[in-house]
Amino acid sequence: MYSLAVSILRVPLGDRSYDVHIGTFGATDIAERLAEDIGEPSGVAVLVDEHVAEVSPRVAPLVEALSARLRRVQMFRLPRGESAKNLAAVERTCQWLAEQGYDRGGVIVGMGGGAATDHAGFVASIYLRGIGFALCPTTLLADVDASVGGKTGVDIPAGKNLVGAFHQPRVVVADLGFLQTLPAREVAAGMAEVVKAGLIADGQLFASLEANPTLGADQLPAAIAAAVQVKIDVVSEDERESGRRAILNFGHTFGHAVEAASGYELLHGEAVSLGMLAALSLGEARGVTEAGLTDRSRALLAKLALPVDVKARVSPEVVTRIEVDKKRRSDKVRFVLVPSPGEAALHDIPLPELKQQLLAAIG
Repeated sequence: MYSLAVSILRVPLGDRSYDVHIGTFGATDIAERLAEDIGEPSGVAVLVDEHVAEVSPRVAPLVEALSARLRRVQMFRLPRGESAKNLAAVERTCQWLAEQGYDRGGVIVGMGGGAATDHAGFVASIYLRGIGFALCPTTLLADVDASVGGKTGVDIPAGKNLVGAFHQPRVVVADLGFLQTLPAREVAAGMAEVVKAGLIADGQLFASLEANPTLGADQLPAAIAAAVQVKIDVVSEDERESGRRAILNFGHTFGHAVEAASGYELLHGEAVSLGMLAALSLGEARGVTEAGLTDRSRALLAKLALPVDVKARVSPEVVTRIEVDKKRRSDKVRFVLVPSPGEAALHDIPLPELKQQLLAAIG
């Protein structure tokens, strides 16, 4: 039995379908759900963000509960945060898996924020040409975005998420108890993705956030579930981003560029906040976005303690990084614009025109 009421959302992808569990769980609850969906692996490698392992009292009991139910459970600590999102870190993890004798019957359980879950999923996609994995996200951003949908990957010097693969987990268990030890700055960063979900596909969610941006502990689970449902609906329609899934990149073209230019001192959600405002400004300048939506969004994001100083973040390096964005197609960049809350549209904009209009729109 679960400790508290929980949302169970299904990601419908045929024989690769899986559940996303959102709630506050005990270690036994999580272990039972993971064991049920993982099956009977030859071994389980629990890849944990080293900082989470140090500060959260929830990690050790979970590993112990998994060990009581599954064979050969071992924990490997990943570098903290974005330090895990590079090829060198991936190589170290793969080397450890090989040294420990994990075979194709092994399964990875990734535990941490978005960087750790991206790392775990990518390693699972390439180790022995692909093994199973499950995720236990521990940050709000990972709960609502990184852990769902099967996008995995790492960064390289040229840009963010330029190396990766699509690889779906077997189950996701988002234990909101981890948020109790999450710094306020990271909670705010996660809320950027909730706002994004409202802007692109759930106008009611956006309106509710405008009316009550400071969510209480009893209101947060519903907001998380609504944001996750947006992503599930989009992914189930377009798993490999050949069309509609691209709307999930709203705010990410400029956001990824400014995040990389900051040397990743900006959290991903903070960068997305800035990127959404840039995209909304561009949309208004092109006559696509309804007048005033940029200002409304800026006010909401500011109330959530997210950065909104887009103009101050623009630099030649940011503009250059847009040129190598993975959403670029030849001389055009696929940009996501929002006509009104709950509605998103894809626009293929020639790069010179995009740079000119974006810079003008920002200020």
